[in-house]
Amino acid sequence: MKGTQSLFARGAALVSATVLASAAALALAAPAQAAPLGTLTLSQTSGDVNDAVMFTGATTSAACPTGYGTNATLKVGKVGGPYNNLQKVQSAGGYDTAPFTIGANRSFTTSNGGTAPAAGDYTVVVVCTSETQGDHPDLFMTDIKVVGTTWSVKTAAPAQDTGTAFGIAPAGPVTSGTNVTFTATVSPNTAAGTVEFRRGTSVVGTSPVVGGTATLSTTTLPVGTFSLTAAFIPADAAAYKPSVSSAQSYTINPVAGSISKPQTITADVAPGAFSLELAGNAVTLTGGIVGGSATGALNAAKVVDLRGTNAGWNLVGQVDDFKNAGTGVIGADNLGWAPSASKVSGSGAVVAGSSAPNGLGTAKTLCKAVANSSAGTFTCGANLSLNIPDTTAPGSYSATLTLTLA
Repeated sequence: MKGTQSLFARGAALVSATVLASAAALALAAPAQAAPLGTLTLSQTSGDVNDAVMFTGATTSAACPTGYGTNATLKVGKVGGPYNNLQKVQSAGGYDTAPFTIGANRSFTTSNGGTAPAAGDYTVVVVCTSETQGDHPDLFMTDIKVVGTTWSVKTAAPAQDTGTAFGIAPAGPVTSGTNVTFTATVSPNTAAGTVEFRRGTSVVGTSPVVGGTATLSTTTLPVGTFSLTAAFIPADAAAYKPSVSSAQSYTINPVAGSISKPQTITADVAPGAFSLELAGNAVTLTGGIVGGSATGALNAAKVVDLRGTNAGWNLVGQVDDFKNAGTGVIGADNLGWAPSASKVSGSGAVVAGSSAPNGLGTAKTLCKAVANSSAGTFTCGANLSLNIPDTTAPGSYSATLTLTLA
């Protein structure tokens, strides 16, 4: 039975504990829909190669390229291929309109021709197909590895530690106007990035790291005694961690015969906003069919933390049961999400919550920023997937999703 699906959201933002309510409506109908090429989020991160079903769902990060939405196929194989089917070819169509989920219907071993896969690296892929142009040459991909009879999703190697040594020439004290050269040595010397040379919290200047070294010369240091540091900022934060040198005290004396007199300047600083805003208040879940799933995307949430406390924050979401106009119910825990997060501005860092193929009947983290790294403006979102039980009566279902910032 075919029909339409829609999810409606009502948003409200409060300070400190900001709550966003989203009312969702879903009409059950035709098979799932589609995605642009990127990654796959699997419903589990590990399993046994002999499990009857390798995993229950692989969700694409986007929709298939326009025109390649006729069919979609879930496969697995050695890195670079060839790949073997984990499910029959999906032919619902519309896979080029939104992210979608395909579930495996066989084990990894069955897909491998009945022989357990050997230890090594493999890739789970989704192929997008056009009725007139055939398979798209690019794929949605997620790498996995096999050890013994266990497969698991490969995770990126942790960022490597770095160290920054700092030198100043000539040694102080010096007279105002003297050409002072800062030299920062970054280890390992393969780490690319830039170095900020700082006077207290102020940035004197920035220089690129070349062969493990960054230098900066200046004649504009003010008269006085202050603390100088060099801070390495990696170009690839996933590969290398930032580092800051030990502080060095440095003195600039006034030119002989000059007269200097200080003035004290005081500024009162008030706390800024701590708020949550929504990009919109309506979401649509599409592709819903009894026994299948419906997918969509949460409206982006913008978190602003300018309190000045750098105390950290957590944005969590929870949904209630989906209900129709009659007695039909789809339990809240049938809704899952794959969160994403990015920084817009500021000194802090944001982390997306863990993907959850279901279970949003219990509060789960959409995104968060830890203490000492939470200041700035950030955006958070999620791909949504609603698993529809095979006993569900067709109709239009709605629920309320609440986001709480604290």
